[in-house]
Amino acid sequence: TRHARNCTAGAVYTYHEKKKDASASGYGTQSERVGKDSVKSFDCCSLTLQPCRNPVVTKEGYLFDKEAILEYI
Repeated sequence: TRHARNCTAGAVYTYHEKKKDASASGYGTQSERVGKDSVKSFDCCSLTLQPCRNPVVTKEGYLFDKEAILEYI
């Protein structure tokens, strides 16, 4: 019958087709999650990666410990 021959001729690009094409081409989003050891904690200094005792925040939003800033100047 005609329906059996046109089962893959849909006009809609489904999520699964897009996912399959993205994985085949090698482009797109990462499929792996980044581990906890690869991400800086929320309250840690960007230089020392230790929790801040005297926190200072830049205009761009970076968090530094005041002692670390004075040491690296």
